[in-house]
Amino acid sequence: MASEKLLFYGGSFDPPHMGHRRLLEAAIAEIRPDITLVIPTGLSPFKDRCSTPFRDRVRMARLAFSDLGNVRVSTLEGKGWRSYTFKTVRKLLKKYPGRELYMLIGSDMLTSFGHWRLYRRIMARVTLVAGCRDDDEVRAFEQSAEKLRKEGARIILLSFSPVEVSSTGIRETVQNGGNVEGYLPQDVITHIRKRGLYSR
Repeated sequence: MASEKLLFYGGSFDPPHMGHRRLLEAAIAEIRPDITLVIPTGLSPFKDRCSTPFRDRVRMARLAFSDLGNVRVSTLEGKGWRSYTFKTVRKLLKKYPGRELYMLIGSDMLTSFGHWRLYRRIMARVTLVAGCRDDDEVRAFEQSAEKLRKEGARIILLSFSPVEVSSTGIRETVQNGGNVEGYLPQDVITHIRKRGLYSR
């Protein structure tokens, strides 16, 4: 009997936007996981701070993704310390023994993956599922995948139509009083307005 597949998708989700959703939809369609976890980071190793409280990012992630089949939002990384992926993988293996792990990342994360802390340990335990967000990045994206495969990585490259949007751009637009309709799920927009997030 085949092992159950667990797909997990980590990120700051500050806020979760339609680009995140499109990538997750593509991964679910490709992998057909039994369990999908969206895991907001406590504090990313790539950032000095996260301006939005963890509880708000968890709430927005639930509003953005919970209608996508069997998707759960996990608070696994919500303890306030830096969220290193090798620790998350270790926790997932303990919590979901026997599952086959798939980790969803964007192209920017794939091209920098060789610099992650203990990245070979991560590669030994998960299959990387990566989607390229920018047509201009495709060559570097494929080169990074090939290099990691030579080190033993299992990688699935997704073919999908990305949404050109970033969380940074959305935060700046909200701060400046701009319109973010169409770039965020409507329930996320409502939560941002209700909580006054990203305002000056």
